[in-house]
Amino acid sequence: MAKNTNLAQALAIDSQLRLPGSAGRLLKQIRDIERIAPMFREAGLIRAVPKVVTVDLAVSGVASHSCISKALGGYIYASAAVRTDLSIQENKVSTVGTDSVSELDDIDFEAQRKRLDLVEMRNSYALVERLLQQGGPVNLILIDTPLFISREMTPLKRNVRHWAEFEKTRAVIKQFWREHRAKLFPWNVNGPVLVSILVERFSAIVSIARQDLRTEEGRKLVLVSDGLDDAGVQKLKGLEERLVGIGDTRFINGILGGFTRTIAFRMAENPEDRSRMEPASEAVQGVIGFHYRSSRPGEIRLAQLAGDQKDWTSDRLDTVAWRLMVLDMQSQRKAMPLPQLLSRQQLGILEKFTAYYQKGLGDALRGNDVETTWLSGLDEGTES
Repeated sequence: MAKNTNLAQALAIDSQLRLPGSAGRLLKQIRDIERIAPMFREAGLIRAVPKVVTVDLAVSGVASHSCISKALGGYIYASAAVRTDLSIQENKVSTVGTDSVSELDDIDFEAQRKRLDLVEMRNSYALVERLLQQGGPVNLILIDTPLFISREMTPLKRNVRHWAEFEKTRAVIKQFWREHRAKLFPWNVNGPVLVSILVERFSAIVSIARQDLRTEEGRKLVLVSDGLDDAGVQKLKGLEERLVGIGDTRFINGILGGFTRTIAFRMAENPEDRSRMEPASEAVQGVIGFHYRSSRPGEIRLAQLAGDQKDWTSDRLDTVAWRLMVLDMQSQRKAMPLPQLLSRQQLGILEKFTAYYQKGLGDALRGNDVETTWLSGLDEGTES
């Protein structure tokens, strides 16, 4: 006779059997990380960022969001971005202004999320451009979309509507950098720094550590000018064996403490790889990044900057890093720069407004208002 075991009993037995082994593996990984972390600091791959007591800063933060809703057998979408401008004088924060852009329309099923990612990039750049055209004082501009279109975001040409959004976004970004690059730091030493704040690519610093950093080939991704220490690099030999089995997320959480950042690295090894970002004519001039953490319980984030090794020194990167860290605020267990957090709060209305738009669209069709309005306009055009 077959023995029957319900799920609760099976899980209880399995957890008792596997718990000691899982705990042992985790403890070993934690010990390995504790031994490796000092080596990363000695090699310059992890840097402590100098703390600043008094903050004087003009900063603008852009947050973007999109949502999709079913309507009349298809879909409608709403996409918006909000920019909040803050002034910090002797640690006292005040709101200077706010701006927003939005886009609301119907959308078919083809690559919806990827198309909206491109729309969000255009919205972010639109708000940054408006700010630069105003010409007000600003030291730091934050966006939550990538600076350039990565290879993963590039669609196939046969996806006609997706390709159209891609072309439109590429043209917007290309025009922005051609018209405004000279206004931004480091090309203008008095200009604002444009930073993209993302949560991704935790594997970058681990991949760098696995390279032979004693050779030119191994240092391709690293900004050597950001404090890579040759003596410390020698101690990293054979490190890959110790990293086996340690996940990238657990590893970087273990080695990156409060008010620290990683060494800056190139987002692509060489000009050929950068040319795969779009617009290629602008991305080829360089894109770098570094991970940072403002506090031990805080979230690790990636700061992305335009430029290359010749444009960014350690001091300049540290200045960007501490400014980002002092702005970090905890919200629902996630760290986010204060101006972006305030912008994000305004975006909370987007889903409700999409539902309102959906209801209004249905009411208009049921009441025949759309057809009546359209025919009215057609008649007026004929008479004139």
